[in-house]
Amino acid sequence: MSRFIFPFLIVCLVIPSASCQEENKKTPTFDEATTVEQVETQIQELAQKLREEVKDIESYQKFLQTIGEASIAGGEKVLKIAKNDEEHEKGYQLKIAGLKALIQKDRQTASDQKSENREKLNSLLGEMEKEGKYLRLVNGERFQEFVQGLSRLDQELTLEKLEQIKKEILQWVNKKPVPFEPFQPLMLIVQIAESEKLSKDNPGLAAKTVQELVTFVNSSECTLSDEKKKQTIERLEGYSRRGLGSDLKLYGKTLDNKDFDWNALRGKYVLVKFTASWCGPCKGEIPGMLKAYKQYHDQGFEIVSVYVWDKLADSQHAVEEEKLPWLTVSEELTEKANQPPQGKTYGIQGVPTMLLIDKDGKVIDTEVRGQKLQSVLAKLFGK
Repeated sequence: MSRFIFPFLIVCLVIPSASCQEENKKTPTFDEATTVEQVETQIQELAQKLREEVKDIESYQKFLQTIGEASIAGGEKVLKIAKNDEEHEKGYQLKIAGLKALIQKDRQTASDQKSENREKLNSLLGEMEKEGKYLRLVNGERFQEFVQGLSRLDQELTLEKLEQIKKEILQWVNKKPVPFEPFQPLMLIVQIAESEKLSKDNPGLAAKTVQELVTFVNSSECTLSDEKKKQTIERLEGYSRRGLGSDLKLYGKTLDNKDFDWNALRGKYVLVKFTASWCGPCKGEIPGMLKAYKQYHDQGFEIVSVYVWDKLADSQHAVEEEKLPWLTVSEELTEKANQPPQGKTYGIQGVPTMLLIDKDGKVIDTEVRGQKLQSVLAKLFGK
């Protein structure tokens, strides 16, 4: 959930080889750095330069080793020259980022369970926790560890396990200081409820789960501020309007400022993509969407792109440049027509968000990106 910059350093032991000496010419020593900004700049410049040298698995492993060690060295330097709590926190963040890069490298070559770097990270977090230092960072890392454990559940999911996970996550939401937006862990509960393993035999489970979470946020048991409670409930209710099994009702204005007619699409399978012209991953989905549209459009398949957080001119340029043949809706024109923004109505947190709607207007899949779109459509249309 959190994002870190991973810098770069190679440490030579005993008598360095010629190649290692050559690498050292690229490595920042931070000796002359007198400010945190200078350390960060050296790390970022080196990381950008050396990232281009990654060509295969072996060079990627070397990259992880190098940026991990550099992050740790940079973090140590920052801790020595830091002048306030904010700068001290940056130092710890760099050290954590470095250890996580080394742990990732360990995963490429050995079992993560045997990773000395994992032990070092746990030790560092334990020290910070014991001393009460920068608990936002500590809680964030602990939560990530918890989430990684959930990703390995797979076929072990049961309704009882969902209840256990829900209880644990709600404790995280109440933890102080909160290291994340509370909507994120709450949505993790909903996503588990929507998993194929649980939803197949329990229709409506996701919608029920959302309502239970709204009740929790509204309750005295939830320690969020009133303002944060309000924001979180709005997002949860927005998601419930586009969650699995919900009856989606798009509206708004098309890019040529005409009324969008959602009812005209009844009887068709519809891919709804919330997108933006500036979004790289959104563009990456277009080739697969074009392929699906060409193959299944005549059989009752339609696509609607809803441009959110986007200027009209940019949306129009993107559609023209990509030669998109399907329906497009503009958030800007929709708001100008005094209709609420659909990004907010449907609790959109990021783009692309891609939903598949059945012939009755109900959501049957909440994330049909990449190859999954092709496989799902092949099953629906018997190809």
